[in-house]
Amino acid sequence: MFSFRCFLAANFCANGTFETFTFPKTVFGRFSYSAQRCEAQTQNAGLPKATAQCLNGTFDKLQTLQCSLTLEMINVNLSSASQADTQQLASNAQILTSVPSQLTAQNISVAAQIASRLLSTSSITEDVKLAAVTTVSQLLNASGSQFSTTTVNSTNNLTQTLQNFSRSSGNVGLQLVQPNLAIQSLKLNTDGPSVVQFTAVKGLSGTFLPNRINVSQNPDPQNLFPVDVQMSIKIGDTTGSQNKPNVDTVGFVLYNNDQFFESEAFKSSLGTKRRVISGNLGVENVSVTVEFNINNTLQFNSNQEEKPSSMSIQDFACVFWDYKLGDWSTKGCIKVTTSFNSSNLSASLACRCDHTTNFAVLMSFSPNYKYSEALGVISIIGCALSVAGLVITVLFQILTRNSRGLSPTLLMVSICVSMTIFYLLFIFGINNPVQHKAASEPSQTNSIPLSDFHREVDQGPCTAMAALLQYFLLATFTWSTLYAAHIFFVIKNAMSGPPENFNIISVITGWGFPAVIVGISLGATYRPDKPLNYRQEEFCWLAALTPNKTFDLRKPMFWGFLLPLALMIFFNIAVLFYFALITCRTNQSLNSSQVTPFRKKMLSSVSLAVVLGISWIIGYFMLLSVDPIQHNILTYAFCLCNTTQGVQIFVLFTVRTNIFKEKFSIFRKSIPSPEVSVHRMSYHLWPLREKDLPESYRSTDFDQQVMDQIDDQTDHGRPT
Repeated sequence: MFSFRCFLAANFCANGTFETFTFPKTVFGRFSYSAQRCEAQTQNAGLPKATAQCLNGTFDKLQTLQCSLTLEMINVNLSSASQADTQQLASNAQILTSVPSQLTAQNISVAAQIASRLLSTSSITEDVKLAAVTTVSQLLNASGSQFSTTTVNSTNNLTQTLQNFSRSSGNVGLQLVQPNLAIQSLKLNTDGPSVVQFTAVKGLSGTFLPNRINVSQNPDPQNLFPVDVQMSIKIGDTTGSQNKPNVDTVGFVLYNNDQFFESEAFKSSLGTKRRVISGNLGVENVSVTVEFNINNTLQFNSNQEEKPSSMSIQDFACVFWDYKLGDWSTKGCIKVTTSFNSSNLSASLACRCDHTTNFAVLMSFSPNYKYSEALGVISIIGCALSVAGLVITVLFQILTRNSRGLSPTLLMVSICVSMTIFYLLFIFGINNPVQHKAASEPSQTNSIPLSDFHREVDQGPCTAMAALLQYFLLATFTWSTLYAAHIFFVIKNAMSGPPENFNIISVITGWGFPAVIVGISLGATYRPDKPLNYRQEEFCWLAALTPNKTFDLRKPMFWGFLLPLALMIFFNIAVLFYFALITCRTNQSLNSSQVTPFRKKMLSSVSLAVVLGISWIIGYFMLLSVDPIQHNILTYAFCLCNTTQGVQIFVLFTVRTNIFKEKFSIFRKSIPSPEVSVHRMSYHLWPLREKDLPESYRSTDFDQQVMDQIDDQTDHGRPT
């Protein structure tokens, strides 16, 4: 137990005070920055005033910042600085880049120039080297948006300087490791074959640690263990020939990401990072074979790994950085990996090249899609019953249209027709018939992928089905909103009713407005090679999430469906409240026999709420819910209410009407009763048919007139 505690103490420096400056808990070998900051009125307001390195469990090598100093001033002063001044300037540059999020492109460019100048000087001290490497490591923490075309030249010069620095004579055997940068070299033993191997295993935080970086010559092939990055360089003839190339030192540089290698050929849309490894011999025209392996785990610049089950590698390319081209190139490199081992999530991708420089593996990933299963029994039964109920309601509305007028019939029939088509499309077309599986092997050609997110070209009818579902669901709500407007006009203008051209406007709006929304959605997002900008892959519906599974307001699910739907639902809710307020108001001039029963008023409000689709507001609460139990409850409620909406309309607007009851009663009575025999005597029963005399009236109760509109305008003949 004692040795274990000592081991922990030696690997960390506890937070404490060192020469009047307070430093937080820090990992061994890393630099810590003081809690004291430059004052607000200074040039570097908010930046740490001091830095110290954690060594053997305590802080050491304190360096302070001149709060008025800038990176530009340091770059100028380096030209005439003494050795002591160089140390101070290097430490100040390190402190000035200690908060990468605050750096501008100009800051990055100047800091890269300072690091290049420091590492190009042959007579610098170890402390200056470490400060310069730490500065470079901190620059790699800046986000991609902080780099620009103005930083390209300085970062290119810096990476070339790091290559030369890694094998310069004064750095043989030197190891410099910081969180995002590792530099190590090896003096070769010229006796026997020359195979040099560099291996790196990242720490738990996704950064580099000195004890996890190793360089060896002629390693034992039996001592293999999982690594994150490995490079083997076979120099010249390894068969025992006496003609050995004149190579005595090999240097390696490992970058934790590719921020210094801004590519136009390859773009990252997932926010992933790619480790870059450089091998440098310092001698040209030498026959070499470079083999390097890089772990295929998906890594993000935020140091958070994606869950292995959510993404799979689709393809990769073995590349090097071509300084003449200013981009990645595959020239002289081939793939060695021939298949993807899906059972080994830490498997590496192997490459082979015939030259030394900065190498990387550019990987493209595709999600492990969880395609939706067949609809559940409850959904199928609910949708099927809704379709049947809506079809009967449409026929009933058309056959009895003379009893209520053109406007309410047009509105109700349009709602039922659009909802029926949506249900049928949902039952038969929501599942994607074309399902893409993860790749089992890479492509034969070593070609640079366009992005780290693999996109399949559009196949099958899923996009068309998503567009139709979007159209008819929006049409259903557009017609329900028009129905709400009709009710509003009936209440507001009891004598004149809706405007004269309301039916024409309704037809144009009801079928035209959804078409405009769908057209804009397709035109703005859909491309044949990028169908997932418009729809989802798992099922045929609108795209809503980013590749990282976060809700994206730029996707058509938000502005092409949720936003217009919310506006229509809010209007429908406002009309429903207005209707309830008017109908529940008691008319003092009427006697008790003329007042509409409260039960009828409530039933009219419920009927209006059903046809206006108010239950869809549950979906918004479902999207906002965080608690899993609450989310499940809302999901079941949403499914139950909306798969049976057609049944609810059928019951409330068809079954409960007087006309339907009368017709159904006549139909039931027309069915002959079975023959009954008693004491050998037979009795035959026939229904007595009487012609129903229609009654007509004009109610003086305004509430009754309004509710007659809601009750499908089919209760004529019921006296008040």
